[in-house]
Amino acid sequence: MSIRAVREPANAKVDIVFVHGLHGDQAPWTSEADVFWPEKLLPGKISDACILSFEYDAAVGLFFDEDDEVTDISNDLINELMDHRTEKDKLTKQQQEERPIIFVAHCLGGVVLENALVRAAEHPRKKELVSCIHGILLLGTPHFQPDSLAAATKYLQTAEASIPRESDLKVRLTRLSEIPRRFAELKLAGAEFEIEGFYGSKEAKIVDEALARAPDAPPPERLARSHLRLSQYDAEDDKDFKKAVRVLTQWAGKIVLPEEEKGAANVSNATFSGSHNSGLQLGQNVGTLKGFSFGRG
Repeated sequence: MSIRAVREPANAKVDIVFVHGLHGDQAPWTSEADVFWPEKLLPGKISDACILSFEYDAAVGLFFDEDDEVTDISNDLINELMDHRTEKDKLTKQQQEERPIIFVAHCLGGVVLENALVRAAEHPRKKELVSCIHGILLLGTPHFQPDSLAAATKYLQTAEASIPRESDLKVRLTRLSEIPRRFAELKLAGAEFEIEGFYGSKEAKIVDEALARAPDAPPPERLARSHLRLSQYDAEDDKDFKKAVRVLTQWAGKIVLPEEEKGAANVSNATFSGSHNSGLQLGQNVGTLKGFSFGRG
């Protein structure tokens, strides 16, 4: 399990972190035409993003077995990401503390991510990472509930995984359902990140709209592709790619780093003491304004 740097421009103002789920015979985020879109397509849309990929064993059995291996993977995601962001030769201290994060998660990768953030929020050192999150894009992430027996069975059948007895499956679903419930509590507690979601409508519809909707999040949008291909795009003119990347570009476009906000420092609209007149408040600025000189004497 590791974080792989896909692209790291010197002027990066946001980390976009990809967390894959089940991906069949294809490499994660790679189409049948061998297009790895986080590297080939995304930089053309968001040039100032550091693009990272979390890679791990995504076997479906890990999510439905008796051992809580999902938590191990979730812990590794946070630890590996924190290690990468704090390498001294890459980032200044300010960048370490303030650079926003956007996550893109597919399928069960969204379960890993949600669980990772729930656990990080409870940790005195790791919770600072949660405050850096700007947005989370979920692609076909299932949000199982204790009564999702039919949906879980269909999911396991499609993944050609063994299906536990109904009583055992219900116990495991109860455990899995705690993840989205506790994830929703992060938003209720004041977490300010945005959440958007998509789900597939073609071929094996193993994650429908209801299952794809994260708690306390807007309804997910349907894409005209299979569940597996939600994470695979070939070209910039792909209609579904445009829909997904539009969310990312809008989020990235809202990010303003602290140093970019300093341009208007010491100049503001104000009402001067003892007067009802409004105007510019002049601090340490030097220059001229409509014939008037101001600055240091």
